[in-house]
Amino acid sequence: MKVPSLSIAALYLLAIILVSSLLSSCLSTSTSTAQKTQLGDELLATSSDLINEKDTDLHSYVASFLKDHTQNEFSDTQISNIVEMLRTGTLASASNGNLNFISTWKQDDKEEIKTKLETLLILFPKSAKSLSQKASQQELLSSQEFVELIVKASLDPTLVMRVPASSGEPDILRIGWGGSGLFSSVVEFEGEIYASSDVTGVWKFNGSGWDPLVKGLTNYNITGLLVHHNSLLAATKNQLLELRADNTWSPIGLDLKTYRNTTLQLYSTSSSGVTCFAALQPSLGCIDKAGNVSKTPLSISKLKGVYFDKSDDYLFGFNGKKLYRINKSDGSQTLEYTFPTNILRIENLDASLGALVYTQKGIFELDSFASITVDLKNKSILNVLKDTTSEGNHLIALGSTWNTGLYKLTSTSEGLSVGEKVPIRFNTSLPFRQWRRVMTKPIGMPHSVLGKIWFCDYRGIYGYDVRTNKIYEKSKDASNFVGTDIHIDADKLYITSMDNGLVSMPLETPNKFTQIFPRRGSDWLLAGHTWSVASNEQGVFATLSPWNLAQDYLLTADKENNFLNVQQIDNSTNRSNPEAFWSQSYSRKLLVDEEILVYKDGSIGGLFKLKFTPRQNNNDIQETTSEKIFSTSNNRVYRALLKTDKYIVSYHIDDEQKLYFNDIESGALVKTINAPDGLWAFNMAYIDNEIYIIGARGNAVVYKYNESENDFIEILNEPSSSAFLSFNRAPNGLFTIAGAVSWGGSSSGKVLVNKLHSDTWIDMTCLLGNESGVVDTEFSSDGRFIYLLQKVGSITRMKTTFLSTFEGC
Repeated sequence: MKVPSLSIAALYLLAIILVSSLLSSCLSTSTSTAQKTQLGDELLATSSDLINEKDTDLHSYVASFLKDHTQNEFSDTQISNIVEMLRTGTLASASNGNLNFISTWKQDDKEEIKTKLETLLILFPKSAKSLSQKASQQELLSSQEFVELIVKASLDPTLVMRVPASSGEPDILRIGWGGSGLFSSVVEFEGEIYASSDVTGVWKFNGSGWDPLVKGLTNYNITGLLVHHNSLLAATKNQLLELRADNTWSPIGLDLKTYRNTTLQLYSTSSSGVTCFAALQPSLGCIDKAGNVSKTPLSISKLKGVYFDKSDDYLFGFNGKKLYRINKSDGSQTLEYTFPTNILRIENLDASLGALVYTQKGIFELDSFASITVDLKNKSILNVLKDTTSEGNHLIALGSTWNTGLYKLTSTSEGLSVGEKVPIRFNTSLPFRQWRRVMTKPIGMPHSVLGKIWFCDYRGIYGYDVRTNKIYEKSKDASNFVGTDIHIDADKLYITSMDNGLVSMPLETPNKFTQIFPRRGSDWLLAGHTWSVASNEQGVFATLSPWNLAQDYLLTADKENNFLNVQQIDNSTNRSNPEAFWSQSYSRKLLVDEEILVYKDGSIGGLFKLKFTPRQNNNDIQETTSEKIFSTSNNRVYRALLKTDKYIVSYHIDDEQKLYFNDIESGALVKTINAPDGLWAFNMAYIDNEIYIIGARGNAVVYKYNESENDFIEILNEPSSSAFLSFNRAPNGLFTIAGAVSWGGSSSGKVLVNKLHSDTWIDMTCLLGNESGVVDTEFSSDGRFIYLLQKVGSITRMKTTFLSTFEGC
């Protein structure tokens, strides 16, 4: 009998795990993934003075260090490899998560590769998953060989390889990447690193990537994180929450309005341990050392920043150019000074200089408001990044919001000195880094995290390494994109999203992305939001709404991920349109079979028909084939467009809600059907020759249209969510999945599943990375997997066999 190789690998993995679990009780090591400081980081920090010494001296030091810090036994060959990796900067690169050097090992002897990888696993256990993925991509070792190395390094292969011990694939897999939404802060709390986002809440660094930490968050729009005594706090746009011991967020009773980069200096803590917050409202909110909260009225309409200086009785607050002194007890204030340009931060970098006020065009003493001598290289200040260690390796951000440079900032006898620009190493495995390799304005109050300056900008998370004088991107899989549509064709998953264009991913290699468009920085004119994706035998198509143009475009690619061209859908001169949803006109829905149909909302929109156009020359923009075949006065169609065997059907949300039926051949209007009053359709589905209306009627609902009776039957109602956006049935008909969202960043989205022959809808929201809800679902052609596109954050892939036995959250 022939045994499948997957089964052999699974049994082999299981056997090794059983052996390793027996060994773990009698073998202890300081290289556990739970340790706070990795062995490799400590070795780098303590051996820097010996890097240029003789090999024998460095070899002797490394051997002694390893003997003192771990019970693992190292051969002379391993120690020599470590010495070489220290000298060449390989260990420093590994410490910063840059593993590109592994690709240079392809020609090395396999035993040498094993020795190097095992050494790196012991020195940097938190990078074990990344090392595994990189080695797999380069095909350096088989999975069985790598499992052996993982076990020898006293690590858990089920965590490192991220697969169950008895199977080759996980039941649930998160697919995603950093970027799109704004990252707002990075902090250290109890030896762990946390980051916040304005669309996906909070992330926790696991050593090689990021895990969502959102349970209990009332809103995923996080202005910033902070540590207040023994607590980690998160400021959403309307309140503060605390992380409890069970990793659940809970409100502390302080409601304050803040907002991502509008709030520039979120908080300040006095010498007595009282933390006060800048709020976009006329009040000063504070929390004392014991956790008691207070809220004091102010006559100032809002504050963008606060700062305690020498006294606990008052603090400084600022808004625009104006600096106020505020009495903490009663909220009374005086206008202290009006600066020439807007205030960004107040920070004390050096005791000899005292607190300084950083404005857009200059730096001033807080005590005297005297200008500090500093050459800003004819650039605007955007932020200051404080090194809170004793080293004083501060940085200053100069430039513009969308093109920022970070420079060394040091104090001198004459004031401050702006030094050289620090180079940035972007993570090019992220799809959007193929065309966006520019730093944007750093957000919030960047400072040291575990001895290094970590910070965020509009697109990523970064760390500054003084040893290499480089900034390394740490975004990895902190999935922060806002997805709009997914589509499966043959062996690929296609993804459209706001800001990130069109991306594809092979179904067999999840999280390995190809950026189809934009391809490079020169595509900036057409860069923007992509809304809908579909395909036919001729190619793959997506609707594109550029940031810098008023017209929408049809993007065409072949099935080998090659961009072909775009053609103009409409000839609008202004995207703003009061009749469109949220007053912005977009082409949110695309239908593709023999012909291509697009519906654009607003009075300038309508139903357009286009044809496939192959690339005929070097011009990215081809002559359009677009023809408007139908329009109403407002065209308030969101994504509710489908085809039956006879009609093109669209749902219009006007003063009266109606279904429009247009002839499938001519496009002429055949009939309209009045829908229930107040029923807003954001999408429609055509399943088993029946039309389902997916949307809202006060809250999230799904209706079925009964054509024979011309009436509508409610089949699903979810009171906790704003609207259903997706409704899909498995190819074998065994279950149906409905995805609902909540507007405004709230965490009350729902995903429900209904199994065949059951009248009950089961809540499956807890299986996803967050509770933002689901906007689209796709089943693989073989029915083995379902892919769920969350409103924000990522795509989740689930095995349908797992889902068929799931009994609810």
